[in-house]
Amino acid sequence: MHKERHDERLSDDELKLFIQYLHRFANHDVDIFLNLEVGDPEFPVYVMFGRDYPPIGEASDYHRPFAGRRQPTSTTDIDDGG
Repeated sequence: MHKERHDERLSDDELKLFIQYLHRFANHDVDIFLNLEVGDPEFPVYVMFGRDYPPIGEASDYHRPFAGRRQPTSTTDIDDGG
């Protein structure tokens, strides 16, 4: 694994790509569940992927990234007569 730029935050473009890849990963690689340890080995982050109800809290506690932004699905819009 390359350690280049691990001390930098993701740019807005990188974050968008990460979310796109995360959606693809969840749709194609997560069968029932997957638990990972990532990040700095001295201060790891534990990540749980699962297809069951959220293990902690309510489903409404979990938000979809960029859900508040309108994602264009075509070049025309039903509201603009297209």
